[in-house]
Amino acid sequence: MVSKQEVSPSFSLTTKAYIYSVNVVGCGVLAFSLYQVSRSSWEWIFLAALASMGGFFSVKVPTRGERGDSVTLTLSDVFIYVAILWYGPHTAVVISALDTLLGNLRNRQRGLYKILFNFSNLAITTLIASKIFYHFYSEGRFPVNPGPPQDVMKLFIALGVSSITLFLLNSGSVALAICLVTKTKLLELWRNNFLWTSLTNFAGAAAAIVLLYLPKERIYFVAVTVPIVLMIYFTYKVYLENITQAKKHVQELNELYHSTISSLAMAIDAKDQTTHGHVRRVQSFALGLAELAGVKDENELEGLRAASLLHDVGKLAIPEYILNKPTALTPAEFQKMQVHPNVGADILSSVNFPFPVVPTVKHHHEKWDGTGYPDALEGENIPLGARILAIADCYDALRSDRPYRAELSREIALDYIQKEAAKSYDPELVHLFAGNIEMLEERARKADASLPEKVMKSIGASVAAEVSSRKKHIEATVFHDIAASHKEIQAMYELSQNVGKSLNVSETMAIVASRIKNIIPYSACGIFLIDSGGDKLSCFYTAGAHAEQIEKLHLAVGEGVSGWVVANNQPILNASPAADFAESRQLQNSFKSCLSVPLSIEGSLVGVISLYSEFPKNYSQDHLRLLETISRQAAIAINNSLIFEETQEDAFTDVLTGLPNSRYLYIFLDQEFRRAERLNYPVSILVMDLEKFKAVNDNYGHQVGDRMLVEISHILRNQMRKSDTCVRYAGDEFVAVLSGANRRQAEDNTSRIQNAVDNHDLIVDNFRIRVGISVGCATFPDDGRDAQMLIALADQNMYADKLRRTNRKLKSKPRKVISFDGRPSG
Repeated sequence: MVSKQEVSPSFSLTTKAYIYSVNVVGCGVLAFSLYQVSRSSWEWIFLAALASMGGFFSVKVPTRGERGDSVTLTLSDVFIYVAILWYGPHTAVVISALDTLLGNLRNRQRGLYKILFNFSNLAITTLIASKIFYHFYSEGRFPVNPGPPQDVMKLFIALGVSSITLFLLNSGSVALAICLVTKTKLLELWRNNFLWTSLTNFAGAAAAIVLLYLPKERIYFVAVTVPIVLMIYFTYKVYLENITQAKKHVQELNELYHSTISSLAMAIDAKDQTTHGHVRRVQSFALGLAELAGVKDENELEGLRAASLLHDVGKLAIPEYILNKPTALTPAEFQKMQVHPNVGADILSSVNFPFPVVPTVKHHHEKWDGTGYPDALEGENIPLGARILAIADCYDALRSDRPYRAELSREIALDYIQKEAAKSYDPELVHLFAGNIEMLEERARKADASLPEKVMKSIGASVAAEVSSRKKHIEATVFHDIAASHKEIQAMYELSQNVGKSLNVSETMAIVASRIKNIIPYSACGIFLIDSGGDKLSCFYTAGAHAEQIEKLHLAVGEGVSGWVVANNQPILNASPAADFAESRQLQNSFKSCLSVPLSIEGSLVGVISLYSEFPKNYSQDHLRLLETISRQAAIAINNSLIFEETQEDAFTDVLTGLPNSRYLYIFLDQEFRRAERLNYPVSILVMDLEKFKAVNDNYGHQVGDRMLVEISHILRNQMRKSDTCVRYAGDEFVAVLSGANRRQAEDNTSRIQNAVDNHDLIVDNFRIRVGISVGCATFPDDGRDAQMLIALADQNMYADKLRRTNRKLKSKPRKVISFDGRPSG
């Protein structure tokens, strides 16, 4: 077990003393062990070689730490315990040190101090664990005699104590070194990064006990068992890689979720012109205080993270003149302001957050003594997240400029918070907050520095202009505007939340079109994408009236309304859409106006969204503004989906034949078997292997072999139904999945395939080259329900078929295939 945490070479005196002590003692132990081993039989060299080879088969397993660290697991633990049992402590020390040294060199470990520490530490711990084993088992006499031990229970107890000692000393000393360098908590780091790796340590000890039962020629028997161990290793490695990919996907979705929440929070923040960046700083203060309070529950932390950004969402229902009033609020205005926690909770309750977001947002204005709002909760009846958020929100408000006052100093703001302890705020949280204010403010400054200020100022200027344009009629229109803003924000948030849930292009476009429909009226929506040549547009998705006809549209860049938008990278409002429908009189008569906006990512065009209406001049400037906002998110989502689908297609496709590859096979089989079990229909698997294909490569070269593979793949596809799936499994092996086919139908298909392949000639330099194909079949559910088991069974049947075909050909008279010039084809 080797930790891959990176540390700085600048150590404290304590750290140096610890590392140097381990190095000196470890080198001494190794030197003494080498002396002892040199006086004994050299049979252990073979075991040392196996241990060194085991290090090449390693798996990097991500840990639970936040630093993205990993632990490397190898097969070497098995051989260390075998060395302890077979040859004694000193041989085990030499083998463990040698394996660790080679592992560090193999992994290009930098720093002599690290290399020395790693093998010195393991040398010491191995010697101690070995001595403990022989103390309990044979009163210090070693090694253990080969063959079954007389006292099995004694052996298990001795090796159990030894393996626990080895694991605790080895992992604990490494963890201590890391803690001394990184200033982290020892127990927490050990628990997150090392505890669970004890399984491989104990598994190695158990394997060593098994090997103890081998006969005298045990060293050769070990070599026989190595392939089995490697097979298990590779199976685990593939499984772990799949888990890593899944974890990466979840992490990407989580990042998308947080970026979505952040985007929405920026829009809410901009409504209050004097508090730009407020929600980001509040989030930083809140998460920092939660960490100080010892909050470990991930759901609680994620809920607080989101609620910190969204706690002011209810201010969408507060008129701007109240939010930005430069004087004190009247009682009526303050009463109006008090509705925003409830409004925010109502808005967010329509979103199924998996975290406690709504209670935190709703109750962040409650007070410890029960005089707060909206429900007058008191003490610990107030949710913990809301109590934390209340302190963070108030402190940042005091430290920020407001329309009615300038920002307050840290001392004055902190004094106010402390005076309100046990009145407005949880006194324990106030004590933690005040005691760590410098650290918390530094975190908040970093969060504030990450804000896109130009965007915020732009949004703020837009809001200010909107407010000034309707000052004369604000009382008459405010509630209409609030309702419209609420609907707009809700739709935009739902779009942001849902648009990244699917990486399928069609599904992404469907989400975009449906969310647009909620806030912008249209009779039909068309999403056009630019082709790879960059000179044509094709309608990729349509919704609404005459969708089938619109979906057939193909326009040159610059042609029609949509083509003009792409050519000029500018939106167009209320133009006649007739130019888009030059070849359809029906569409020209159906639609009277359109709104088209380019799909652009940092100036790079992806396509265009065109909304068509049955009414003339149906779209307003607000509609244009909204669609431009949506188009930016849509362009990124659609582009990501296109890239994902292209990457996925490349990852699941065999480059040579164009058939799906083995990676695709197991994903497809899992889905197909689930569907077959649900709908109760059979699925047959054909495993196929070309005969005499090696001779083609040997006699004619790999280019001709590749041509043969391509032509065989075409034959296989032509002999199957469109609903069947043919996969190039590996080399000259193919696998076919026949959905809905029983064994008899699969056997009929097998005959057609073999006849077609047997009679196919590949012509090379006037020679006709032929190969055969052996086929084995297995059927779900008759032969089993597990994909790997069915493939193994079909593979077994394929080899039986190969043997039958070979015997049949030997009994029949040989026949030469003659080339065009009369020579035998060979």
